[in-house]
Amino acid sequence: MLLASPAMAAPSLTIEWDRSQDTNAVGYDVYYGTVSHNYTNVINAGNVTNLVVSGVVPGTTYYFAATTYTASGAESDYSTEVSYVVPPENILNSAAYKSSQFSFAVSGIAGSQYVVEASTNLTDWIPLQTNKAPFTFTDANASEFGKRFYQALILQ
Repeated sequence: MLLASPAMAAPSLTIEWDRSQDTNAVGYDVYYGTVSHNYTNVINAGNVTNLVVSGVVPGTTYYFAATTYTASGAESDYSTEVSYVVPPENILNSAAYKSSQFSFAVSGIAGSQYVVEASTNLTDWIPLQTNKAPFTFTDANASEFGKRFYQALILQ
């Protein structure tokens, strides 16, 4: 199983997968591109089950598949393909605090579902609203918190 998620230093993604059950496998190649089943890039991961893909473009969909290879160079078929849409940068904007309410616009990828989450400590996040971009989020409970942080995450 391949999994793509944003890495902390944008624009890059961290790709992770389950270790192969094939006892002859000595390493992995990860293939990716912007068209389904048409991989224009390959990264040799060696014998680890994760890697960082740098240089991804915000707002672009990437498709990933992995293969294993043996010591003699034999390569397996592709794994199941997974896709990931790199969220646009600066998707939260037009913030305002009025009448004890905090609101902001979520631009994101038009038509894609986002969940707005809030935290008071940047560790524990609670979902507040799910909506399709673009939309405006309003937190009517903002005045109840000494500080509150927000993030909008695309739902895959």
